[in-house]
Amino acid sequence: MNPAPLAQSVLIVIPAYGSAALTDAVLGDLVRDDRDLLPHSRIVVVDNRGDYEPAVTDDRVSVYRSGENLRWIGSTNWALADAAERGEDVCLVLNNDTRLSADLPYWVSLGLAECDGAAVAAPCYDDFWLHQRLRPPVDDPADFAPARAYRDVPFCDGTGLAFSIAAYRELGPLDTVAFPRHGYGADIDYSLRARDAGMRAVITESAYLTHLRRGTMNGLPEETRERARLEIVDGMDAKWGADWRARAGLSEHAFPPHNFGSAGSWYRSG
Repeated sequence: MNPAPLAQSVLIVIPAYGSAALTDAVLGDLVRDDRDLLPHSRIVVVDNRGDYEPAVTDDRVSVYRSGENLRWIGSTNWALADAAERGEDVCLVLNNDTRLSADLPYWVSLGLAECDGAAVAAPCYDDFWLHQRLRPPVDDPADFAPARAYRDVPFCDGTGLAFSIAAYRELGPLDTVAFPRHGYGADIDYSLRARDAGMRAVITESAYLTHLRRGTMNGLPEETRERARLEIVDGMDAKWGADWRARAGLSEHAFPPHNFGSAGSWYRSG
């Protein structure tokens, strides 16, 4: 592949709450990339605990502190609003406990540009959802072999998610009423809203991330997997009714109590 610089402007945001070493690692991945491919980009750490100082020195990197814990959903909504106000084209939100293949922001943003009508785009990964996993996964993103290919999917995982700001202007922010705590489930909801509006959710096979999974949450005993599951299920049930799983391409077996990841039985057949 012979990439050309992207004309679109891109905001890259990392919501963080402690775990400074993890944030430094993913920042290191970002500043390692070829900045000529994204000449109009900036990187912001949303410091939700108020004590993060970057170990990385780069003129694209800044830290935003609101004075409160915005959590993932509030951090993402702040980023989307800020990108829209500044006239930027793409907002890419990355968990701080991820590691990235080379030039991931470029390839995911390019996916939004190349896939007509795409509201959200995400990389392949090694994480929760089977429809987004790389087969077979690789342990080190440096070993990832990119392919110039896209897949339409019912929804994208918020672990690493790029939003089209043009689509955001039409769809509005993530729903903090239905998903009021951390925002688990808001990524599914946003994709369903986008598809109802005639837009697309896509996975690019040009980018890949690995996810430590709950790298920050495991240090917060009250933030259990079951609490996260309930935020998804309760929010989606209340907003979309009993058929939301089918709308998301899932079967009635999706999201049983105390699960640790999706399985083939979670998906609708055919």
